[in-house]
Amino acid sequence: MTQNIVSLVESDQPKKWQEILSDLITDPKELLQLLQLDPSSQPPSLAAIDQFPLKVTRSFVEAMELGNWQDPLLRQVWPSKLEEAEISGFVSDPLMEAEANPVPGLLHKYHGRVLLTAVPHCAIHCRYCFRRHFNYGGNTPSQLQWNQVLDYIRSDQSIEEVILSGGDPLAASDRQLARLIGQLDEIPHLTTLRIHSRMPIVLPQRLSLE
Repeated sequence: MTQNIVSLVESDQPKKWQEILSDLITDPKELLQLLQLDPSSQPPSLAAIDQFPLKVTRSFVEAMELGNWQDPLLRQVWPSKLEEAEISGFVSDPLMEAEANPVPGLLHKYHGRVLLTAVPHCAIHCRYCFRRHFNYGGNTPSQLQWNQVLDYIRSDQSIEEVILSGGDPLAASDRQLARLIGQLDEIPHLTTLRIHSRMPIVLPQRLSLE
């Protein structure tokens, strides 16, 4: 009897965001089953999945309309065969970020502003992501390389703004974020910190009082 009570109490506890992040939907069949959609109507593009796998949180799927292929939230994540189309003028690096990557983990494209790829992954793969071809393998800095990132910012007093991006920076732990933000806060010429994240929408449990 005691074991049953303990089990019931534990099941009533809200899941930690890390647990939710480890239980994403990555199988197109599972997604279509949840949405009551016929897979033969719009089969997924295997080429698109191979290049950029399906990944979406369950809470985001719960907001989708059942049986509606045109649901705008579904269209954000569904690997459509339209992605296989070759369109003149389209390139894999539309923002030319590869040319603005002086040290691993940092993009410096605009005067006075740098972007840090704080985390190489997201909770959701948006099909319109312009960084889907980004070289995250060469831009996931080690501790030594993060020191190089900070040194780069310190050495250029024209830099006033830092953007934490990725991937999604809120996929990092509170401790990791606090450490990085604390290091940036010690650089006197920085005035603005921005965080680019979809976590409040796709995994609201990530937000905490900490």
